[in-house]
Amino acid sequence: MKDIQSSKLSHHIINVLQDKGIQKFTPVQEKAIPVLLKHDGDFVGQAPTGTGKTYAYGAPLLTRIDAQKGQIQAVVLVPTRELCEQVGQELTFLGQDIEGLKVEAIYGGLSVKEQIQKLSQGVQVVVATPGRLLDLIDKRVVYLSKINFLVLDEADEMLLKGFREDIDRILEKTNEHYQTWLFSATMPTGVNRIIKNYLQKNLEEVFLTENDDVKTNENIEHWMIELHAEEKLNILLHFLTRFGNDKGVIFCRTKSGVQKLYKQLSAHKFKCGAVHGDLPQGLRNKVMEQYKEGSINLLLATDVAARGVDVDGLSFVIQYHIAGTAEMYLHRSGRTSRAGKSGVCLTFVFPEERDKFIEIKKELKFKLKTLPRPSVKDQLFNKAILWSRKVAKSKPVSYDKLSAEEKDLFKKELEHLSKDEIMERMLAVYLREQQG
Repeated sequence: MKDIQSSKLSHHIINVLQDKGIQKFTPVQEKAIPVLLKHDGDFVGQAPTGTGKTYAYGAPLLTRIDAQKGQIQAVVLVPTRELCEQVGQELTFLGQDIEGLKVEAIYGGLSVKEQIQKLSQGVQVVVATPGRLLDLIDKRVVYLSKINFLVLDEADEMLLKGFREDIDRILEKTNEHYQTWLFSATMPTGVNRIIKNYLQKNLEEVFLTENDDVKTNENIEHWMIELHAEEKLNILLHFLTRFGNDKGVIFCRTKSGVQKLYKQLSAHKFKCGAVHGDLPQGLRNKVMEQYKEGSINLLLATDVAARGVDVDGLSFVIQYHIAGTAEMYLHRSGRTSRAGKSGVCLTFVFPEERDKFIEIKKELKFKLKTLPRPSVKDQLFNKAILWSRKVAKSKPVSYDKLSAEEKDLFKKELEHLSKDEIMERMLAVYLREQQG
């Protein structure tokens, strides 16, 4: 059933997918969709990040929803606000031609009153983060006892973010007749505990193996460069110059690390934006919109803030600080190489972190290319490139600081030189001054 047209999905959804140019399913979609269209029990699906899991559950879910009934029939639980918004948009897109269907994303950072009002207008599918969903349950706005489907999306990531108790509370509030569909990139102990405790009703499972045609991870080039702390920024600048205007994500371990790097890259005239947990939701949305539109091409993020980053043409990921776990590495690297496209994941590693990173490599079984540090000469020349960028983008000195006569005196010193001569001599002066 690789061909979408031959599936038993709603013809409205098939038309939407074909209009988008999608003719065939990804491996996880091919395996999961036929089961989820007719199965009356619980379901577990495992596949790497970026292989199309949202459509794998979204298409059959919307096909089975009764759009004529204006009540909540399905809840999709996700770990972060960004992913909540993204999944809500994708499900709305899939079901755009289904008359009467309403999908609503609810998450913290937005007005509870407005969200309650929207949920009262005949919503059938709710996409939610754990905290906000529990809040609405406690306010008696959402009744899980009446739902038919509960989807746990990115289950491993929810546990990684500390939502274990919230998930337990939510699962305990649903009725025994609903179906639970769990999707996860990895299957750590915590996810297996959820499956054992809550997913026992005629359980079906789909796992993508090494023999499956999973192109996302195969199309990521994994690079590592070993360096010292004082070299880190200059080497990052070296690679960012090489990547040019390609879109990428740079991961930092902390919010303060994101902010510090944002200031450093902005000073070098890189078009970048920063997202982290302390950023107001409105500002986070603005940064993400700029990123998707292309007015900025670099996104600096913590792991929590980067959930839901699914942007076409994202060609590289840089781990400015290494991932703490194999699961975290999988999610980070999966931001690139979406849906079979190629990409690069470059990790900066301190000598004392090397063994830890090699263990992650062994666990995930990816091919790793170790890059040499750029030479002193290459780094120096890269600094010259960045300096020239500053010159090109600097605003002219205002006349309140220099008079027209003073500016003319300066220009007369250079007017006998051609444009090419000026550029060559600027480079020569910069390099001599940097070398002392």
